[in-house]
Amino acid sequence: MKQLSLVCSLFFVLSLNAQVSFKTIIPQQPIVAGESFQVQYILEGGEKNAVIRPPIFKAFRLITGPNIYTGKVSTSTGIQAVQNFVYTLEAIRPGKFMVPGTSVILTNRAIKSNDVILEVISKEDALKMLNKKGELLSSEYFLRPGEDPYKKIKENLFVKVQVDRYTCFTGEPILATFKLYSRLQSRSDIIKNPAFYGFTVQDMVNLADKEKVIEKMNGNLFDVHTIRKVQLYPLQSGDFIIDAMEIKNTVEFSRSAVNKKTEQKIAEGMMSKDTEEPVATGTEAFETFTNTAPVTVHVKAWPEKNKPLTFTGAAGRFTISAQLPQEKLHKNEQGIFELTIAGKGNFIQLDAPKIAWPTGIEGFDPILKDELDKTKAPLSGRRTFRYPFVAATAGSYRFLPVSFSFFDSDSNKYKTISTASIEIIVDKEEKRTDLSKENKTSLADQNEKAARIAGAIAVLLVLGVLAYWIFRKKEVQPVPLINLEEMVKPSSVSLLQPALDAVHKDDIEFYSALRSAIWAFAEQHLGLHGSIITKDALAYKMKEKGVSTEFSRQLLSVLDQCERGMFTNANLENDKEKLLEQTQEVFESIGKTLL
Repeated sequence: MKQLSLVCSLFFVLSLNAQVSFKTIIPQQPIVAGESFQVQYILEGGEKNAVIRPPIFKAFRLITGPNIYTGKVSTSTGIQAVQNFVYTLEAIRPGKFMVPGTSVILTNRAIKSNDVILEVISKEDALKMLNKKGELLSSEYFLRPGEDPYKKIKENLFVKVQVDRYTCFTGEPILATFKLYSRLQSRSDIIKNPAFYGFTVQDMVNLADKEKVIEKMNGNLFDVHTIRKVQLYPLQSGDFIIDAMEIKNTVEFSRSAVNKKTEQKIAEGMMSKDTEEPVATGTEAFETFTNTAPVTVHVKAWPEKNKPLTFTGAAGRFTISAQLPQEKLHKNEQGIFELTIAGKGNFIQLDAPKIAWPTGIEGFDPILKDELDKTKAPLSGRRTFRYPFVAATAGSYRFLPVSFSFFDSDSNKYKTISTASIEIIVDKEEKRTDLSKENKTSLADQNEKAARIAGAIAVLLVLGVLAYWIFRKKEVQPVPLINLEEMVKPSSVSLLQPALDAVHKDDIEFYSALRSAIWAFAEQHLGLHGSIITKDALAYKMKEKGVSTEFSRQLLSVLDQCERGMFTNANLENDKEKLLEQTQEVFESIGKTLL
C-alpha cells in the first residue's frame, strides 16, 4: 500500500512538472543595429504569484521591462494559465549575441528558461537582403541609403483638386474637392486656400470633419484626407479659374529599416517652428511645398430661346407654395405672407420674388429662413420668404398667384411655376402693430440711431472736459479730442481707403476693393480666416458677437452688391459713393458693438 502511494505521488509530481513550461522567445529574423526589439519570457501552467529573476543583458541596452501580461491558452491537457514577461531592448552593434534565459520562482521550486542566439546586422546588410529577396516595405517611412528624399516625397505625398464638371451654365454648381494623398509620416500646413472669384461658395467638408479614406493609385495604397469640399455656383458666364491650394509639408524618414504605419497631421495656418515636434533618434525631417493645379471652368450663358421674363437666374428643380398662417386679421394688425421654394439647386443665389400686393395692403421686405441640406450637391431643401404686411381698411383681399421661373438642369429647359391664389379677411376692429423688427425704416431703429448719436456726443463732451482739466493742471498745450472713429480698431477709414481711391475708376476695381475691405474687417474683428471665410460664417460670427440683426443684414447686403458688381454686367455707377458711406457706417457701428 505504501508503494502504491509513493508511485501515485511521484506520478503527480511528474505530471505537474510536465504541465509547467518556461521559455525564451525572440524575433526570428535578424535585427538591424540601432533598432529596438522585444524578448518574451513565457510561463505556461505556473502560479499567478510567480516571480521572475531579472536577466542581465550584456550585449544590449535595456529600454523598458518587465511588462507582465497574463492570460489563458488551450492545450491537450486542458486550459492553462499563461504569464508573459516582456523586455524591450536595443541592438547596439552587428554580430551574433546570446540573449540569456532567466529563472522564475514558483512556490516550491525555480524553473529556468533557455538561452537563445540573436543575429544583429548593419543597415547596409539589411538593404542588401531586401534587394536580394526582391521585397519592398509596405511603408515608405524607411529612407534607403542613397535614396533621394525629395523625389520620394514627390511620388508619395501630393495634393489634388477634383471637379465634377468643367462646363456648366450660370448658377449650376461645380463640386470641387481638395484631397491630400500620402504614404509618408508627414505634417502639412495649408498656407494658401484657393480664391473662388466669380463663384458663390457653399462649404460641405473641411478639416474639422477629419474625413479620411484609403485609395489605390498606381498600384499603391494612399491615405487620402479631404481637406476641403465645396459647391461653387458661378455668377456669370465666361472662363473662371479655381486657383491653387498651397501646402507646406514636413516629412519624417527613418534611416533604419522600419516598417511603420505612417500618420499625417494637417492644419491651416497653425503650424510654426514653435509647434514643431522633436525629431526622434535615427530619423530625419525634410521640408517641401506642394500645390494643386489651377482648374479652368467654362460657364455658359443662359439660352436666350424661350427665356421667361420672370427668370432671374435660378437653376435646378423647384416647387413653389404660398400660405397665410392667419386667415383673418384686424385692421393694422401685422400679417405674414409665406412663400416657400423647395427642391434642389442654387438656393443661396435665389432672390425674393416680387409680390403684387392687393390694393389696400402695404407690404414690407421679407425675412428669409433656410432649411438646406449642405451635404448634398446641388443644395436641397427649402427657402422660405416671410413678407410682413398690414391692411388699414377692413375687407376681403385676394393675393394673386406668384410666378417663379427656373432653368431645369435635368432637361436643360426653362420652366415657370406658380402658387395658388389666397384670400384673407380683415375685420373692422383696429389693432396697431409695431413692425420695427421687420422694417428697417421703423421708428425704433430711428430712436436707436438717435441714441447712439447722443451717446457719442456725450462721450466727446466727457473727453473734451477731461482734456481741458489736463491742460489746466499741467499748463501745457491743449490735448486734441479723441476721434471716436479712431477707437474702432483698425480704422474703418484705412480699411476702406483702397475702395475710396477706386470710386471713380473701373467698376470691378471698386467692388473688388470694397469686398476685400469687408473680408479684412471680418478677419480682424471677428476672427474669420482661411476656409471659414464664407457669408454663412460671417453671419454666424456677427450673431455670436452680439451684432444687431440690422447691421448684420446691411453688411451682407453690401457684400452681395460687391459680388454683383464684380461678376455681372449690372451698372451700379450711381450707387458707389452711397455704398461706401453705408459700409463705413456699418463698420463703425459693429466696431463699437465689439468694444
